[in-house]
Amino acid sequence: MLLETKEDTSVMAFIEDLFSDYTFVNIVSEFPDSTLDIPTVAVSIGKATIEQFELGNRDGRRVRQYHIDVFTSSMVQRNEFAYLVLDALKNGIIVYNYNEGFPPDVTPSVKEHLQVVSRHFIPVKIQPELVEKLYYRATVSFVATNDRT
Repeated sequence: MLLETKEDTSVMAFIEDLFSDYTFVNIVSEFPDSTLDIPTVAVSIGKATIEQFELGNRDGRRVRQYHIDVFTSSMVQRNEFAYLVLDALKNGIIVYNYNEGFPPDVTPSVKEHLQVVSRHFIPVKIQPELVEKLYYRATVSFVATNDRT
């Protein structure tokens, strides 16, 4: 499994773990394209960039962007979920070695760490005339770099 795939899988697992106490929240990968069940939290992979970091190092520094879309039935719940994600990102995200297997059968070892360098909370205005079901939405975007590569 490529390092980028391990990072993506770890971000998804991070969000699933974060919302484990909220059993009524649907956690999905990518933006929902079917019927939207409220509340839903969608994890989407954004832009991946490789920046030149130092002379002689052709690998560069990998910079990743992710978007966490929150869909709820109230503004209060939207803000609660979005702020929960925003706050939890302050310590970064552990990247596990999923080549060893997946929980609950295996407890994979820690492989890397995504250091979050910026976090953004963006409320999204929903136009009632454009959607059948009124809901509230926000996007939490973050940029991270793997601080162990």
